[in-house]
Amino acid sequence: MHSIKSIKLFVWEDIYVNLFEVADKRKTTVEIVVDKIKELLILKKLKPGDIIPSETVLTESLKVSRGSIREAMKILSAYGIVEVKHGHGTFVSTMGNPKLFDPLLFSILISGYDYKELIEVRDTLERGIVRHVISWATDEELQKLNEIMLQFEQASREYPDDIERSNRFDIMYHQYMAELTNNKLYNNIYNFIIDLFAPTINALKGFETHRKFHEAIMARDEGRALVMLTQHTQTWSATHREP
Repeated sequence: MHSIKSIKLFVWEDIYVNLFEVADKRKTTVEIVVDKIKELLILKKLKPGDIIPSETVLTESLKVSRGSIREAMKILSAYGIVEVKHGHGTFVSTMGNPKLFDPLLFSILISGYDYKELIEVRDTLERGIVRHVISWATDEELQKLNEIMLQFEQASREYPDDIERSNRFDIMYHQYMAELTNNKLYNNIYNFIIDLFAPTINALKGFETHRKFHEAIMARDEGRALVMLTQHTQTWSATHREP
């Protein structure tokens, strides 16, 4: 005789079997697993923090081998979509993960990209970030931004030939501005763009324009900040180092 707990488990696994059924068998077995997880996430039938069903359930419902299940989970883990907690199971990730953008990053790097298009995307994103920071950032948050700028200024003054040192503070400054939007998706997309820009930045040549941009941010002067942002982008475009 089965216990009530066992009966509940059987019912729950039956639900999972139906949930994970697929009709299209033309794809590889690994693709079937990955696409099904993606579909369930889009439909919100799987949500952050949910446990992924066992290999036994997935094998039965998807009609694929355990090896295919394991390979698919490795791919999803590398993308940051799931996380494996040893001894507990595999779960849907609960927070934005920069690794989610790695496949797109490598795809762009392999296929090639136009810097003009990249600049347009960066400019659009940064304008939204600037407006948000000026309107909603607290005085304490702006003070932290100012501290990063002071470090940037010190680095450019004391190490005038050390491009990489100044670049670190330049990138840190922009990343913190994106963080102040309190929007994980916005933050991740912007950091993805910065990853593409980082190897070509020469923060020393753009420092003076960046300083004026920062002054406008601290004064909460949106109009001037956007003007200086345009000049800052133009300075990068004129002085950037080809990778």
